[in-house]
Amino acid sequence: MDGLRANSPSRSEPHLPPPGSNLKRVEFCSVSGQLPSSFCPHRTESWFIPGISPITTCDVHREVLVDAATGLRVDQDDGTRVLRREVYEFWSSDLLALFDRAGVPRKLPPPFLPAIGNDFLARGGHPPKITLPANEMTLSQTSTNTAGIPLRAQTESGVRKLYWFADKTFLGMCDAHEVLCWKPTPGVYQLTALDDHGRSGSRSVTLR
Repeated sequence: MDGLRANSPSRSEPHLPPPGSNLKRVEFCSVSGQLPSSFCPHRTESWFIPGISPITTCDVHREVLVDAATGLRVDQDDGTRVLRREVYEFWSSDLLALFDRAGVPRKLPPPFLPAIGNDFLARGGHPPKITLPANEMTLSQTSTNTAGIPLRAQTESGVRKLYWFADKTFLGMCDAHEVLCWKPTPGVYQLTALDDHGRSGSRSVTLR
């Protein structure tokens, strides 16, 4: 057994790829699987295929300003408060729902101070991304069930409510991780999901 261990590679050493393979070993954020930013606390190494493997930089880990007295986020350091710089994880609503069902806790950012206006909130983060129905989707009335067409959007961490519109008609409000059912008549619609931070995403849907 000792002889086998001596001849086997160390577990801490990565297996080398075949000669001539287009692989490079690079560092990744072990939480998001993306290239690490300066805020990523946990990193690992893995193989990378130049030109094929995704090369986006991690946007899950972000540094925020936190009011030391309240533990709430602020938008800027105006010199009137004692602040801390802390790194939190920003996940989309669908991934947060998966983590919640799996019982996996995440380090989520605290809410903003109530005095922070939506004009600032709308300038940061990602707008809602409508995932149901699909982009430029054409539906027939026979394909929709009696409950209606489900509307769902992927939202930025910290979003609690979504407001849905078909063109300029308000359809309803739902929690960010929930589905809203819509019962349209035939036509072409521009669906819009507006989050409670003032950000919006849209896509076109045709119902025949």
